[in-house]
Amino acid sequence: MDSKKYVSVICEYNPFHFGHRFQMDQLKKSFDGVVCIMSGDIVQRGSVAVADKYLRAETALKNGADLVLELPIPFCCSSAREFARAGVHIADKIGVTALGFGAEDDENTLFLIQNYIESVEFQAKIKEFVEENKNISYPQALTKLIEQSLGKKASDVVKKPNNILSLEYLSALKGTDVKPFIVKREKGFLSSSEIRAHGKNEILSLLPEDSKNVFEREFDVDFPRSEQKLDSFFIGTLRRINANKTQLCDIYSTPDDLAKKFISASVKCSSVAELVACCTDTNYTSARVRRSINSIVFGIESSRVTTLPTYTTVLATNEIGREILRIAKKKGEIDIITKPIRALNCKEETKNAFLFSKGIEDIISLSSPIPKPANEGRNPFIGEE
Repeated sequence: MDSKKYVSVICEYNPFHFGHRFQMDQLKKSFDGVVCIMSGDIVQRGSVAVADKYLRAETALKNGADLVLELPIPFCCSSAREFARAGVHIADKIGVTALGFGAEDDENTLFLIQNYIESVEFQAKIKEFVEENKNISYPQALTKLIEQSLGKKASDVVKKPNNILSLEYLSALKGTDVKPFIVKREKGFLSSSEIRAHGKNEILSLLPEDSKNVFEREFDVDFPRSEQKLDSFFIGTLRRINANKTQLCDIYSTPDDLAKKFISASVKCSSVAELVACCTDTNYTSARVRRSINSIVFGIESSRVTTLPTYTTVLATNEIGREILRIAKKKGEIDIITKPIRALNCKEETKNAFLFSKGIEDIISLSSPIPKPANEGRNPFIGEE
């Protein structure tokens, strides 16, 4: 880039809370600018985000970020590996110095585990272990093998969701010019899931002032979103697939047995929560089940996720962010969409991917307290430095 150092953070901000603010403050101490690569309207666990991507991006900018770019659908609702791989790809293509991320354990332990997971020895063992133990999920198999080879302390590390993502970031960073910058997580902050578990009238009181003000402005208009409002769409779509005996081919993260389980269960379930509970077992975690439901209902094929993103959308920026964008555009290694309408002028691959994502977002927008008609999208939030 230039003589300045910029850092990216792959995030969801669902919603932006005090723990995020702590991480942002640590990054600002070491870098000249912070680029957030933030999930679109569905998050990595497969759920609808608590607010649309532009509102969440605005909270990030008002809490210290300089540029917020989108990690688009379907990458934002994919497995930890593909989520990390796509986010790192965007960070690499815009030319930042480092990738900042939080971890719950020391980096030496993370590097030790990550190197072992990528070894030929581990790859052979995990394949054999999964084949011999049919009723075990990949995370469970991973934990058992890590304990056998590296000890219980290491296996405890991989049980923590944030550490699993950290390991995937370290793996995805190999072969790039982007360096890891680990911020040790501080205990005592409520997590996003803990905040969302509170009643909607309590959520605002648990957020930093600048987050609270953004969401308060949109309260009961576009915040908080509720995926329960989409139950009829999801269940109805699955029942239609069942009635029509529709053949499902190459659906992302959805083996045949799981697809059949969803479709048959949809006849007796009336909500997505009920369907997830019905289909979660020792083989498939609830997050995997939610992602697979999205894949079937929205027609997300494996090829859409296994290829890397060709574009990112600007959701919010200030003057520092605009300078980062100017330099990234000169590199020309990824399409950067500043206004949604301009996606139609991009190369065919980007245009098709953008329109596919937008079609899903138009449906997700119905989860808002007051659903809005589908439109051509919004312009990024512009803030001061």
